[in-house]
This record gives sequence, C-alpha cells and structure tokens, in this order.
Amino acid sequence: MNTLEHRARTSGEVDTVQQCPFQTEHAIWRLGYREYPYWHVLLKGRHIGVHRQDGRICNWVARTLRSDGKYKQRCLGPALNLSKRAITFDLAISRAFEWFETGAVSALSVAPEYVGRASALSVCPIGEIYTVGHAMADYLEWSKLARSPGGHYNNLTLMNYHLVPHFSAIPIECFNAKDLQRLAVKVLERPPKRGFESTPAKVDMSSLSTDEVRKRKRTFNSLVTILRMVFRYAWESGHLQSERSWKCLNRVSVNHQPRTLFLTRKECVKLIEASNPALRQLVLAALYSGCRVGELGAIRVEDVAADGFGITVRAFKRSPARFVFLPEEGMIFFLNSCAGKRPSERLFLSAKGKPWRRQHTLQFRTAAAKADLPKEFVFHGLRHTYASDLVARGATLDTVAKQLGHANTLTVMNTYGHLAEKVRERQVQKFFTPLAPTKADNSAEVQGRLQAIRSRESGQDWRGLARFPAESTLPRNPLSRPSKEVLQTFSKLPGQH
Repeated sequence: MNTLEHRARTSGEVDTVQQCPFQTEHAIWRLGYREYPYWHVLLKGRHIGVHRQDGRICNWVARTLRSDGKYKQRCLGPALNLSKRAITFDLAISRAFEWFETGAVSALSVAPEYVGRASALSVCPIGEIYTVGHAMADYLEWSKLARSPGGHYNNLTLMNYHLVPHFSAIPIECFNAKDLQRLAVKVLERPPKRGFESTPAKVDMSSLSTDEVRKRKRTFNSLVTILRMVFRYAWESGHLQSERSWKCLNRVSVNHQPRTLFLTRKECVKLIEASNPALRQLVLAALYSGCRVGELGAIRVEDVAADGFGITVRAFKRSPARFVFLPEEGMIFFLNSCAGKRPSERLFLSAKGKPWRRQHTLQFRTAAAKADLPKEFVFHGLRHTYASDLVARGATLDTVAKQLGHANTLTVMNTYGHLAEKVRERQVQKFFTPLAPTKADNSAEVQGRLQAIRSRESGQDWRGLARFPAESTLPRNPLSRPSKEVLQTFSKLPGQH
C-alpha cells in the first residue's frame, strides 16, 4: 500500500476508500448512463470514478486536481464485463493511487490533504487556567444541541480558521481590546478560504479595495458575535468573573450593500432551459416561492395547498415554519408536481431519487454557465430574484419579509429597498392631489422634456438602481461602539471617510 492510499484509509474520521458507494458490480449496474463520470473523493483533489456512458462502455477512471484549478483524468480499466474483462474495485484503487504518486502527476497537482467536514475544534485545550480555547470548546458542546446543524458548523469553521490559531491559548480573564485589535488585523490580512483552495497568503491591508474592506468588516463582526456568545456562555457557566473581557467585544459599523445580482425573466427562461429535468423542477420551485434549497428539499406532497393557496414550509435553520402564498402559475406547478405521489413523499428529488441537499451545486453551476449567467450567480440568487421581482412590482416590504420568512422588514429593506424606489415614484405620481389641475403646463416642449426623463429611466438596468456610495463602507448612523484600538486598525483603510 503506497503512502497516499494509506492516508486515505487511516486519516480523518472515515476510511474514504471504503466509503465509495460503487465498489461492487451490483452497485455499478445500478448507475444510470450519463456523459460524465460518477465521482467519489478519496483525498483533496484525488477522486475515483465510474464512467458509464452507455451499454457498451463502463470504465474505472481517476482524476487529480491540478494547481491551476483544472482536472487531469486517466482511465484505469473496465468496471463491468462488457467488451473487455472488468477489473476489481481494489485493483482500480491500487492503479489510481499509483498514478497519483507518479512524479509528473504529483508535481502538477494540489497537496493531497484529507477531505472531510470539520467536526471538532482544531485544538484540545488543557490546563487549569480557563482559556478562550476552553470557552469555545464548552460553547460548541452546547451549540451542537441548541443550534441548527448548519449554524453550528458555520461557527465551528470560523473558529478553526480565524480564532484557534492565534487566540485559543489566551486566558479568558485576560482577553481585552488589544486582542480584538489583533483579530481585526488578522481578518484584514488573511482572505477567506474556499473549498479546495490552499491557505491564502497574507495581503497588504493598504491594497484592499472598498468592497474587500466591507466584506472583511462583516467577517470581523461575525467573529465578534461568536466571541460574545462564547464569553456569555462562559459567564453563565461561572468561568468568567469579570465583565471586562465581555464588554470589549463590540462590532464595527459597516454599511449594508444591497443585492444587485438578480435575474431578468428572460435570463430565468434561459436558466430553466439549460437545467436537467430534476434541477429544472427545483429551479422553478425556487422562482415561484422564494424558498431556500433546503426548504424545497423538505417539502412533501401533504404540504401543498394544505392551509390555503400556497405551500407550508417546514422549520429550517433558525426560521420557524411558515406559509408561502403562490401565484396561480406557481400553484398549478406545485399541484402538477404532486401527481402520482403519496402524501408523505417528498415533492422534489434529485436525478438519483434522493432529497435535495448540497448535490445541486455543481449541476446549477453547469446550467448557469450554459445560460451565460454571471459566474457569481448561485442557486440562492433565485431567492433574491423572487424577492426583487416582488419589490420592484410594488409588493410591500412586509409582504416580502413574510414570504421569505424574515422576522421583520429590516433585512428586506437593506437588501431590496433600492428596488422599491421606482414603486415609491409611481405611488407619488398616482396619489398626489394636484394643486392647480387647470393650470398644468401641457405644452409640447414641457411634455417632451418629461418624456425624455421617463425614457432615460426606463432604459436603465434595473439591477443598477442601488444608489450605493461604493467609496464608503460606513453607514449613515453608526450604532456600533468598537474600541479605540479596533477603530485605529480600520480608520486608515479605503472607505473609512
């Protein structure tokens, strides 16, 4: 057994080789035909797969992730006894790892680290002195029971990436504004890490753009919120005697950036046409309801029209259950989706017949590329498309907030309020009582000027309506009261004037 295979079988929480879902001939026969292989992750950037293209070709394949972000692929041998004698799963694994460690392949590939979801804090706090690490570990034990799995996991990953390396060993009673200032510097210098990316190098804070500063300020605020919850739990548990450590944890003020990446109806049609049948149903459901992908994956037949002209959305993340009203076109779509299914069956399933969770990501990215949509557009953008369309057409912010499941209109106002400006203008034109209706200037010159203004506005890109001061990240009325040390860190950066 070579080095990489040994790591795949022994590192992390699971044996990734034995976790492969298509090891047996029976499992491979059950795979449907498709143009691209079925993949299973062995290590970071190292995959084993089965390519069942049609009834004549079915091969074991391997691929490695190159440092430029592209994959290099290799055929390992037949996976079924068709035109040639099949090789076993164990032999395919052996050939795959042997190829992975070939000098030329290894040189161009990313580091083969273990792949898996973080399940625990990346530090084991020891000693009698109660540290920030002890407090985070204790809080996570409570969070695992009290919070949604997604919320707990997000906190865990943020702690491991930003807090554990530099702050876990600090005694909790000694944590102060200077430490918070160091955290601000670390966040500014260390960009976010996504997916298979290697840990990014430090950046020069003075080189950051206004938008990059805004994003990092939001990350810093998220970390401050996490620390406040951790320190509060330590206080309630009797491990923190002084309020000083807790009182210094204040967020920095940052202006909210409105959402502008929405789809037009023409773009929606292109996306629907570019989606495979199973994904198409999910996309349509999101556009009709504004629901998150997790909410759509949990909808059952019995939830459709159970309480009225719409769907009952079950509790998701921290949001309580709610009822979402549907337009007539959407109601027909959901009713048709129920045809032939039992009341307890899930309404939307993937092409493999499994509930939608995270497997939509790659399929959606492919469909979005085929539809020539912006690279930044993700499935959650359909929820924003739904909300922005309602706001732009005159729906009240309260209506949109209730449809989306928000507790109040603040989030909707910050995110979509700029789209309501055209509605505000139409309402002023409609409801204003004329002061001198008989003396209105209806001359051709004046009417021409009015029409020119309307024509200029009608040709404006509706996604560019956000009157947002891109040169500043500061809100009009800052409510946060960060420490002097933290303010000094951010004050010299772009957008802080």
